[in-house]
Amino acid sequence: MDSTAYLREVMENLDRLRGNRKLSGLKLEKDIDQAKEAVEYSIRYMVRNNIEYAKSLREKSFEILSKVETLKQAPIPKALVDDLKLFLKYCKMSVYEFTDRIRDVRRAYRSYLWGMIIFLLLGGTYRIEFAVSAIVLAFPIILAMGGLRRRRETGLMLAYATMPLPMVIFVMMLTYAFYAFNNPEEISFIASAYGVSTEVAYLLVALVSLGSLVGLILLSYALKKLVENRYAFF
Repeated sequence: MDSTAYLREVMENLDRLRGNRKLSGLKLEKDIDQAKEAVEYSIRYMVRNNIEYAKSLREKSFEILSKVETLKQAPIPKALVDDLKLFLKYCKMSVYEFTDRIRDVRRAYRSYLWGMIIFLLLGGTYRIEFAVSAIVLAFPIILAMGGLRRRRETGLMLAYATMPLPMVIFVMMLTYAFYAFNNPEEISFIASAYGVSTEVAYLLVALVSLGSLVGLILLSYALKKLVENRYAFF
């Protein structure tokens, strides 16, 4: 059997789970529907024949279905509910095991990586408050990068947690750059503080504004794609 045949059996078992009255009180209908949609998408747009993953999903679907159908006691044991939810999660993840949707996750990772590199560079050299923020976030950012690369849910959560502050700081930098460009006195102050000419001061402000804009765009894109592809992480 190839992956498609295994996945079709998974879809059939999901339909049987969807119609089982014993699960009606768990309100998992939406999750089961999403799992089925993911498996159907995997079949339709398959580019990788991941037989091992498909076979494991099939075996797990029969195991869950058998436990549910032979269950006599009520309510359903928590261990079985947790097992079912984990199975549905792996069904949703199937999209990233069989199709090219994994590219979105890789793009999100690269956007996060470069956005944070820009933040650490600018934040560490711009103002003391931002430098402290960069130092405090440096370790969680490194952990998030490692977790995202390995598609771990902890990496995803760390990425979510570390992005808001850099994005706010980028906005603050852009606001300040706009103010400086429109106030020659501020440019003169920057030139005096750094011991450079006015032209160089303008260049510094332009670099800060450009870096902040690029960093903000990269992190915004990373956040959007990580939210959209959150089921890729386990």
